Amino acid sequence: MRKLSCLALLSVLSSAQVQADTLLGFTAGIELWNIDSSGSISDISESDLQFFDLGTEVKGVASIAFEHPVPLVPNLKVRTNDLSSDGDVVLSETFRYAGMTFSAGREVDVEFDMQSTDFVFYYELFDNDLVSFDFGLNLKYLDGDIRVEDIATSQASQDRFKGYVPMFYGAAQVGIPSTPLWVYGDLNILSVGDHKLQDYQFGLAYSLIDNLAMDLRLKGGYRSFLLELDDLDGVYTDWDFDGFYLGLEVDF
Repeated sequence: MRKLSCLALLSVLSSAQVQADTLLGFTAGIELWNIDSSGSISDISESDLQFFDLGTEVKGVASIAFEHPVPLVPNLKVRTNDLSSDGDVVLSETFRYAGMTFSAGREVDVEFDMQSTDFVFYYELFDNDLVSFDFGLNLKYLDGDIRVEDIATSQASQDRFKGYVPMFYGAAQVGIPSTPLWVYGDLNILSVGDHKLQDYQFGLAYSLIDNLAMDLRLKGGYRSFLLELDDLDGVYTDWDFDGFYLGLEVDF
């Protein structure tokens, strides 16, 4: 009887632990994103946009997510990354920015410093060992500073913009049966008036460790972030950040 009681107790405790792992979850990830940064900027109007190609830079992306069993209360994911880039460009035409005029033929240094932080509140529509689908609201916080400097004279002008932008969020992942591989993707999108933001990624994940204690995955894919702003704090942009990335994700 003692042996049967001990076995029953161990079974209950084990079942409770599995249930807790299923109901409560914490995920953290880090990626290296090779960003190609290019686009147009202005602080006058949409018709005065000047194009710049700032080349590629490798930037870090960090994310955490917490999932819980409380009904009607959304899960939370936070993702932050540095989208800053800079480069030297010879102007093909006269460009006026932040009260200063830069003549055609002048070489200028352009610094596009921007931080992007996503606060994603989402619900799980499906979540099993093969398919999962999430949807919700992403409050994307943008904090940017655009600076243009004439290299010959060191004269410079700059504008700053910041604010929260609400976006629709959707994500899905599908496991490939009988393999440790997953196909996944997510989409964040907003189109209001002349403002348009589109941030999406898709890729392939490989399970390095998969047990009750944790899941560790190697992830790789492609991400694109389109930023079209029409007079956000007096700034107009039509800018693209895109490129391939590689990272790790751990799920407890």
